[in-house]
Amino acid sequence: MEAESAKLRPVSDWRSSVAVRVDLSFLSVLGVDEKNERLQLYTLYTLGWRDERLSWNSSQYGGVLRVTVPAQSIWLPDIILYETATTDEEQRSSYVSATDGGWVELQQPRLLESSCPLNLYHFPLDQHTCNLTFLSQSHTAMEVEVFWGRRERDSVFSRGEWEIISLAVPPDLQSIPHFNTSTIRVQVTVRRSPLLYVVTLLLPSALMLVLDLLAFLIPVHLKQRLSVMATVYTGHFIFIITVFTLFPPFTQQLPLIEMYLFGTLGLLALGAVETAILFQLANGRSSWVTKHVFTTLWKQTGRSQWVEPQMHRGAGVCMCSRLEECVYALQEELTHIRHFLQDLRQDRTTLSMCRELSLAIDRTFLYLHCLVLAIGGTVLYCQWRSTA
Repeated sequence: MEAESAKLRPVSDWRSSVAVRVDLSFLSVLGVDEKNERLQLYTLYTLGWRDERLSWNSSQYGGVLRVTVPAQSIWLPDIILYETATTDEEQRSSYVSATDGGWVELQQPRLLESSCPLNLYHFPLDQHTCNLTFLSQSHTAMEVEVFWGRRERDSVFSRGEWEIISLAVPPDLQSIPHFNTSTIRVQVTVRRSPLLYVVTLLLPSALMLVLDLLAFLIPVHLKQRLSVMATVYTGHFIFIITVFTLFPPFTQQLPLIEMYLFGTLGLLALGAVETAILFQLANGRSSWVTKHVFTTLWKQTGRSQWVEPQMHRGAGVCMCSRLEECVYALQEELTHIRHFLQDLRQDRTTLSMCRELSLAIDRTFLYLHCLVLAIGGTVLYCQWRSTA
């Protein structure tokens, strides 16, 4: 075949078009670049077309039905990927196969790196649909017609973090601006395998939340309760900082799992603050509550403060004798003891009221704590369930 004719379309009538079949066999999903929004696929890329100048009678050539010829010796279709994210799109194979009827196939492994808009809101149960649009770079639709192959080659042999769950070719394809050419669009839907992230992110966080709930079993007036709550909060905070590198970089919307983890961190912080406040209250160290709140509570509950009966010495009575001085000294000593017992009783009553109040507040906070966790977990499950 002459070199000049190899550069021209292989048709006998210039008014007819060359039908080019595009066929893809997905070998592996190499990954998804969330930061740059790119999908990387390793495929077996096959182009097929009919070359009217490349045909022979097999009976005249020893029954040869198929030959392999250098690719530069025949015409090759200039099919490109419209969404390509690399400058060097492909490296063409050096050889093509041709049959006696003029059918030519160019088959080669190919790395497709396509730009793809990503929505990471449902991470790590996210799935993305990316478009692979193939078109002729320099030929119009009247010269080269591109169509999708009929063969089933969508099975993936290598499964890693990502897997292909569907492959579709929509029949209604909108025209691409500034391109008067024949195009086909393949919609590839990929899904992330969530097992690693569920075990790494959700399981440790759930265990820390269980420890936080078990800490409510410790009486609030004990300092061990405050130590446990502070330790759980610190551990959860360090855990989030440590695994933060596992989260994909987001550009538009914060992933749902990150909102849940930061929400649980906020609940743990509120629990530690609540424990610190109630620890002061339960041990009677809040004078403001004792002065203003308990006065109202005593009236509402029917409790009364101990009021010491006032004892007055009679006016004009002269304590002159030694016996009377001893009796008076004994009376003063008994008065001091009575004051001490009165203060002790008052402190015990106040401490009892403080612990009753702190227990009621603590139980209320525990119920709200569990309610918020249940609502957050339900919302997270429903959102992930909708993507399954």
